[in-house]
Amino acid sequence: MTNTNDFRRYSYSSDASYAIKAFDVQRGSQAPKLNPEGEKSFKVRENKVVKSKSQIVKEQKKAFVKSAKIAVVAVTMLLLAAVTVNSFVQKNELTRQISQTQTDISNAESEYVSLQSRLNSLVSMSMIDEYAVEELGMTKVKSNQIQYIDVESYKAQRQKKLSEQSPAATAKQLNNKAADSSGIKNN
Repeated sequence: MTNTNDFRRYSYSSDASYAIKAFDVQRGSQAPKLNPEGEKSFKVRENKVVKSKSQIVKEQKKAFVKSAKIAVVAVTMLLLAAVTVNSFVQKNELTRQISQTQTDISNAESEYVSLQSRLNSLVSMSMIDEYAVEELGMTKVKSNQIQYIDVESYKAQRQKKLSEQSPAATAKQLNNKAADSSGIKNN
């Protein structure tokens, strides 16, 4: 029958002295000394206490609970690491999308400036004057061609003309104007 405490404990015959000797050998400038003791010898200590079956079962349950806690902590740590990595991936993706959008915006702005300057060059007054003179055969207005009209005197003359006409002619003229503005033709 095996007991959980039925194991052998091993130790060096001289606990820390081998470390000091090794230190001296490694740090010294002289050749290493031969170990007169030879190989390290182990001592076997037997456990003389025998545990009952209920004590063994309790210890196994405690060990199982301990290992379950360690497994839960390990899984929790793995999940936290996965969440952290996932958040970094999402952050990098969003950063890439933002930089792409900023690049698109700057390209659109430069294209807008280019098109605006092209439009300004096409619609400049000199271009309009040149088109009017060369293509349409127009000339610039001279000062003797300009006439100024007094609106009040024009209205008075117009009213006088309308009042001198017969009422039927005036009505017909007004009807024609109204039909022209609404899109209906009178014959």
